[in-house]
Amino acid sequence: MYYEVFLDVLFVMNLLMDYFLLRLTCRLIHSSATLWRSLLGALIGAVGICLIALWPGSRILNTILVHVVINTLMVRFGCNLKTVREILKGVLILYICSFLLGGMMLFLQNRMEMREIKIVLLAGSISYLFLAAGIRVYTRKEKKENCTYQVCLYEGDKSREGKALLDTGNGLTDPVSGKPVNVIRREMLNGLLADTILDSLEHFSEKCPDEDFGNLSPHFVPFATLGCTGGLLVAITIDYLSLEIQGKNKIIFRPVVAFSDEGAVFPENYQMILHPNLIDS
Repeated sequence: MYYEVFLDVLFVMNLLMDYFLLRLTCRLIHSSATLWRSLLGALIGAVGICLIALWPGSRILNTILVHVVINTLMVRFGCNLKTVREILKGVLILYICSFLLGGMMLFLQNRMEMREIKIVLLAGSISYLFLAAGIRVYTRKEKKENCTYQVCLYEGDKSREGKALLDTGNGLTDPVSGKPVNVIRREMLNGLLADTILDSLEHFSEKCPDEDFGNLSPHFVPFATLGCTGGLLVAITIDYLSLEIQGKNKIIFRPVVAFSDEGAVFPENYQMILHPNLIDS
C-alpha cells in the first residue's frame, strides 16, 4: 500500500496552514511580528516538510525534524521570538492552535462530506477566520479587564468605593501642584464630603475665595477632549486613595481628583478615570 503525493499540493497546503497557525500564535502571545515574518516562518515549515517527503529518514528522525527542528524554526522566525523561554512558549501555543484549527477543519469537512483539496483549503480558511475572531474578542476583553481597578477614596473618617478605568490618554495635570489629575463622577463625593461643602463646590465659581474648604484646596483644571472645545473641571485634593493592583493595595497620598456633571465623559459602570501615572509611579 502506498500514497501518491503531489509535491506542489503538499507545499501549498503546508504553507497556508502554517501561516494560519503562526498568525494565531502571534495573536495569543501578543507578538508584533509582521505578516511577512509569519509568511517566512510558514515558508520554512512548508519547505522542511517537502524536503522530508523527498528524502525521508526513519520515523524517529522524521518526528524529531518536524516537531523539534522545523516547528522551532517556524516559531523563531515567524513570530519574531528571541529568548529560549519565548520560543518554548510559542511552540506550545502553536500546538494548541494546531489542535483547535485541525479539529474545526475536520468538523467542517465532515459537514461538507467532501475531501477535495479546495474544500480542505476552504475549511482551513473558515476555521482560521473563526478562531482569529474569537481571539480578538478575548484579547479585547482581557485588555479591558487589565485596565479596571477597585478604588477607595478617603477624606477624614469617611470613604467611598468605586470602579475605576485606567485611561492611557488621560494627560490631565494639576497646574497648581503638578500632580496627575483623576476624574471622578460627581456622585462619588456623596457621603465622602459634607452636603454643605458639596453645595459650595458645585457653585465654586460663584463663591468667595476666602470660603473655608478645609484641606480640599479647590481650584479649576482646564481640559480638552476630541470633538470638544474644552472647559474647566473643579479639582480638589483629598486625604488619600487606595488602588487594588494584582491583589495588593497601593496608597496614593493627597491625590488630586476633579469632577464635572458631564456624565458622558465616563464609560458605563465606572465611577473614576485614572491617570496612568498613578499605576506606573
